[in-house]
Amino acid sequence: MKKLAVVLLSGGLDSTLAARILQLQGFEVIGLTVRLPFHRCESAALQAACELQIPLAMREVGEDYMEVLRYPRHGYGKGANPCLDCRTYMLRMARQLMEELDGMLVATGEVLGQRPMSQKRPHLGITAHESGLQDRLLRPLSAKCLPPTWPEREGYVDREKLYAFTGRSRKPLWALAKQLGLKDIPESGPGCSLTDVQFAPKVFDLLDHDPRASLWDCELLTLGRHLRLDDRTKLVIGRNETQNLRLRRLFARGLRQDCALVTPINFVGPDAILVGDVSESQWEKAVQIILRYVRRELPPLVEVEICTRGEVFRRQFPRPVPKNSTSPDQAL
Repeated sequence: MKKLAVVLLSGGLDSTLAARILQLQGFEVIGLTVRLPFHRCESAALQAACELQIPLAMREVGEDYMEVLRYPRHGYGKGANPCLDCRTYMLRMARQLMEELDGMLVATGEVLGQRPMSQKRPHLGITAHESGLQDRLLRPLSAKCLPPTWPEREGYVDREKLYAFTGRSRKPLWALAKQLGLKDIPESGPGCSLTDVQFAPKVFDLLDHDPRASLWDCELLTLGRHLRLDDRTKLVIGRNETQNLRLRRLFARGLRQDCALVTPINFVGPDAILVGDVSESQWEKAVQIILRYVRRELPPLVEVEICTRGEVFRRQFPRPVPKNSTSPDQAL
């Protein structure tokens, strides 16, 4: 067994500190960042890994993550965030990497009491147990407030050089970062969209209406305006050119057969993805909604390209009659 530690690295202050503390105790440290559909921290994690001069492994969750999202054993937070179940899932991935590398422990930047949904004392015990790591999971920033782990008991980690931080104050952590010689570290890693109470309805709408929802659908949730046309069908409209491009790329690599990409031909407007019932009967309804987000003059007949799986169609539709209301259909 090597004196090697896998650290879940988000790029935020806490996880970067955890990695530095283990470096100073003579560990070879490998950072691990997990790509989630709703939480992108690769860029921040890479910056932190460069600061620490450590290798960084990047891994993506599998389709089994949908079970975590749909049926969280420990429930949701205020949004659609299954924090304990999600944390356990990522720790299992870290344990797998630790075993592949014949490492000694997994470490995180968790601080006792910092997050109400996942960092209370019972929560830390739950994730350690359910991930299978047990006492090979070390939280260097709060270790002195918790029972000694196996590496501490065996003398591989000097417990006296660990810390007893608790609560939500950031000032002591920043002071420690300065003391340990860290620079240019963000206050925290990028936030998870699932904790956003305004984003949560999109997630629950997907789970309620689509039992076959996949990670592709979850990534789609992070883009555009979402409008439900009926129980089977949803329209996702790009908000700007960047999102239009991402919608086109997402459509190109999607595996769902029941989706279509709608692209303007003779007018400037948003791209959109139609998911569910992509029959011709839905096309005009979708186009009429898309046109409500166009702020430029439209030709008498608007032309769009509709790409389904394996077929491409061009269709013309009459310009809609202006309505008194300026608000399009209510988005999710």
